[in-house]
Amino acid sequence: MKKIYSLIRACMTSDMRIFKIKTKNNKKKSNIMLLLFISLGFMLAIWSYANILFEKMAPMHIQFIVLSLFVFMISIMTMMEGIYKTGPLIFNCKDDQLLLSLPIKRRTVLFVRVFKFYVFELLFNSLFMVPLMVAYMGWADSISWTYFLTSFVMIFFLPIIPIVISCIIGFLISSVSSKFKYKNMVQIAFSFVLLVTTLFLSYNSEGLFKYIVKHAKSIHDMITKLYYPAGIYATLVTDFNIKDLIVFIFVNISIFVIFIFILSKFYYRINSRLKSVSTNKKVSINKLVIKSNSKYISLIKKELNTFFKIPVFIINAGFGLILYIIATIMITIKYDSVMSSLTNIEGINIPIAVITNSKSLIIFALVSATAFMTSITNSVISLEGRNINILKSLPLKTKTILMSKIYSSLVLTTPVLLIGNIILFIKFKISVIEMLLLLMLSILIPLVSHFIGLIINLKFPKLDAENSTEVVKQSASSFLSVMIGMVLLLVSMVIIYKIAGKFNNTLILLIATIIYIIIDTILYMYLTKKSIIDFNNLSI
Repeated sequence: MKKIYSLIRACMTSDMRIFKIKTKNNKKKSNIMLLLFISLGFMLAIWSYANILFEKMAPMHIQFIVLSLFVFMISIMTMMEGIYKTGPLIFNCKDDQLLLSLPIKRRTVLFVRVFKFYVFELLFNSLFMVPLMVAYMGWADSISWTYFLTSFVMIFFLPIIPIVISCIIGFLISSVSSKFKYKNMVQIAFSFVLLVTTLFLSYNSEGLFKYIVKHAKSIHDMITKLYYPAGIYATLVTDFNIKDLIVFIFVNISIFVIFIFILSKFYYRINSRLKSVSTNKKVSINKLVIKSNSKYISLIKKELNTFFKIPVFIINAGFGLILYIIATIMITIKYDSVMSSLTNIEGINIPIAVITNSKSLIIFALVSATAFMTSITNSVISLEGRNINILKSLPLKTKTILMSKIYSSLVLTTPVLLIGNIILFIKFKISVIEMLLLLMLSILIPLVSHFIGLIINLKFPKLDAENSTEVVKQSASSFLSVMIGMVLLLVSMVIIYKIAGKFNNTLILLIATIIYIIIDTILYMYLTKKSIIDFNNLSI
């Protein structure tokens, strides 16, 4: 038992470091307050949405339906998020060799990793369940102590089934991908499918909400039949039975124990496959030719290789590019419906004539949105990790190293933007001058995002992270870069909205090109002077 406790404590202290910023005068209280502020803001939003649903259901005295709906949706989100995290938290972990060399049963190591996964999802679920519980108290016909007991038990046991399902799916994905040369491609493809599905549901959220309210009872009946925890929670709240509660606890514990036992039989076989190196190339020693590349090309290849080896990096950094591709396809295929939806946005009154005469500005807005939502460089320094000293020791100028990270980011963003631009140019029949200006902006605007991300990452590096997920999703540099990108995006959209139809489009694009050239020049000078000092001071 002491070994399990020691392992759990070690794993928790190394992984539960969200938004941790290392400075000479690190103020723990301010970091905790920031995390609490973000969590409370999110919980307040969930509480508001829950109240809207309760208000619709209260006149019919079917408030319990909201509970089952929320439990089901939380479980679906936990499962989807769990599949996303299964790789770095369960499979192919960096500490495999260390843990397997210790005198500990392999089943114990697997239990600790799944338990760590459970703690993450418990915190995630609590952000939804706690405001739901509070909101229900204001709309319930009656409240007794059994409601608090049931809700308390539900919070702690709700993550188990989604975790088991997500681990099984992650296991299957890892098992299939381990047979391929490029092991991460299956996981990346699956993540993209999940992301597109989520975007589709978000786009149709208003219609989905109306459908849920209209067919609440039938949806509730279907959910309770398909998903046991959702049905039992609503039942226990409205008609408490201690036997049903005990059965619920027993079922979840049994599923968890059986899952650990079965997974332990196959777990390390999959891990060994994931860590193996496969190749289908035949090498002839007698005809061996060694090719050398320039410094920049070698460094760019290294950066691209790092990018394509980390699924969480691809999904997080490529989110804006995915939206751009989807937007380009929708505009090309369903131009009229997309434009009509823009004119019907509440609080924004854009005449259709302005949209018709500002097609080049629509492309400008799309490029700006994509650039500021695509932050690749905010993690490239942190992902160097313990290899940063090796990188610094290479016979290369610091400027060469930093600019190679900028160039590699452009290699990822520029082709997507240019291909989308060409499609929209043909669709909108843009003039040659505006085409040239938009092509220039498709390079200049992403450069702003790349420069800012790299500068921030050099200010707030996270070189001691245990896995790539911690760097990409939970570091201060990624958080700050995303926030700055959203602010710049909002400012850009407001400016474009205000000037659309009031000035010549070509003149607007020309002025924007000049402005972004100036901004990129300033950021370049800062990076090659001030940020070089930050890079030279890095150490671990």
